[in-house]
Amino acid sequence: MRSDTIAPGIVRLAFAALVRCHNGGIMNASHRTLLALLASLSILAAPASAQELARVQASVSAIAASDGNSQRRDAILKSLSALDVTAELQAFGEGTRAGVNIVVTLPGRESRVILVGAHYDRVPVGQGAVDNGASCAVLIELISAFKASPLGRYTLKFVFFDQEELGLLGSRAYLAAKSDRPAYAVNLDVFAYGDSLFATLSRTDSVLAKALQAAAEAQRLPVTMVPANRYPGSDHQSMMAAGIETVGVALVDKADVEGVLAAPPSALEPGKGPRILTIIHTPADTLAEVRAEQVVRAIPVVEQMIRTIDRSN
Repeated sequence: MRSDTIAPGIVRLAFAALVRCHNGGIMNASHRTLLALLASLSILAAPASAQELARVQASVSAIAASDGNSQRRDAILKSLSALDVTAELQAFGEGTRAGVNIVVTLPGRESRVILVGAHYDRVPVGQGAVDNGASCAVLIELISAFKASPLGRYTLKFVFFDQEELGLLGSRAYLAAKSDRPAYAVNLDVFAYGDSLFATLSRTDSVLAKALQAAAEAQRLPVTMVPANRYPGSDHQSMMAAGIETVGVALVDKADVEGVLAAPPSALEPGKGPRILTIIHTPADTLAEVRAEQVVRAIPVVEQMIRTIDRSN
């Protein structure tokens, strides 16, 4: 059993009961042994968010510290190996447009697939922490969560896409190589800090939309949903173009969302406008801009959205 699956409340209650026995003078050797064990478990059973925070920080740090895409890929593969997860590498393209997608499959009872993606490549400037190392760290956490507690029905495909920055090359190559279209797709891009979720959907009346709204409300995170033509470009476009029911999600400040929506799409460019645009694709995209505690707070929204889909149909 993983230490972070131990129920902290039960451990603490048992620990407190034994402490009362100790204070009342009714401890025997067995009590003392159990008390020592529970004391160690109390450390292991620290709130999952604290452990998750440390893991997310470590994952983002390793990815952001890597110079190029191949090093970023190695950092992700190392994290997956630590989870005892096997990854498939999908090479595509030639020359400067060549890349390698990282694919993790968590089989379900059914062959129907939910695709969950995030690109791991970055532009030449900055560390690519906000765009898109943090989203990759979220994928790693989701893989860990669904490996420990699998879906009841759907098969999950997690894909770390390469070469998004050159024109969505990795997601296009992945979808072109698949004869079976996923039933649903989720894409994370710039899921790195903030008090608000920003999303686009292929259908506003879809199961995905309802599942996202419910999960966000449960986590008390506001979510703004807009049509694809009012949302920054990313791999969700490849998914939508393939006819997949899709949601693209970012985690940013509410002020960023308002700033992006206030300007015409043609006026949005790196280095100008809302704070998020002064970070991505600039030297400012560093580890210092990632707020890991806010990322950790938002991860359950994505997880619960996926679990709701699995239960819904």
